[in-house]
Amino acid sequence: MTSSERSNGTVDVFEQAATSYDRTGVSFFGPFGAELVRRAGIRPGARVLDVGCGRGAVLFPAAEATGPTGRVTGTDLAPAMVALTAEDATRAGLTHVDIRMGDAQQPDFPAGSFDVVLAGLVVFLLPEPEQALRAYARLLRPAGRVAISTFGAMDPAFVAAMDALARHLPADQPRPAPTDDPFADDQTVTATMAAAGLTVTAISQHRVESRFRDVDHWMEWMWSHGARALLRHIPAELLDAATTDAARALAPARLPGGGLALITTIRVTVAVPSPAAACPNDPS
Repeated sequence: MTSSERSNGTVDVFEQAATSYDRTGVSFFGPFGAELVRRAGIRPGARVLDVGCGRGAVLFPAAEATGPTGRVTGTDLAPAMVALTAEDATRAGLTHVDIRMGDAQQPDFPAGSFDVVLAGLVVFLLPEPEQALRAYARLLRPAGRVAISTFGAMDPAFVAAMDALARHLPADQPRPAPTDDPFADDQTVTATMAAAGLTVTAISQHRVESRFRDVDHWMEWMWSHGARALLRHIPAELLDAATTDAARALAPARLPGGGLALITTIRVTVAVPSPAAACPNDPS
């Protein structure tokens, strides 16, 4: 989250969600964070930055990968996220982990500070993702790399349920204007990275099945993360009807024995500074 987003309430959304974020018993952020770290190829002793660290889905696997000889710094703009994740790190005895307030759009560190910069499910939230990626590249040491995760295909039942909820928003509530997605597919991701001075070395996809006891559990999970931004604008007197409509939309995700299962795909992209960007003054 960035200071630019504070004015439109994004930081407040995650601030309010912090205590339950990734704490509702649903397998989602954890597996995605672990996969991003695995694909980043972090080695023991590495210096790592995790932007938009939230409650540590990427940060803690990164700390395990670096080991105590390394250093992992996590940043977030939601004070509660920073405080709670710092408490978790202290409780776990991770003295090589540092969590602080920081802007994922404009990380404030000296050039060449890190071997790896990680951004788990965050760059698409930023007002200027290309500029942010360029900033990440600047922070890399020689042979360093940037690794990001972005959403791929969403479960059709989830998309339908989100649409069902959105139909209960007040008529005067602004809807997001359609925009070109700079992370829509492998080609656009590669182009976005190239525009930021980064060369993609690997793109992979990872699917996770998330299970829910029932629709109420799904709604509890929805309130615990960024979907809160939509839910909080639905009038309280319409929430029950909205939940009922979402439940109908989720019917294809129902399991024979009860509960729900949704499949989400992420795209993990690893990139390194392009030669021209790394050596702008090279006459060759």
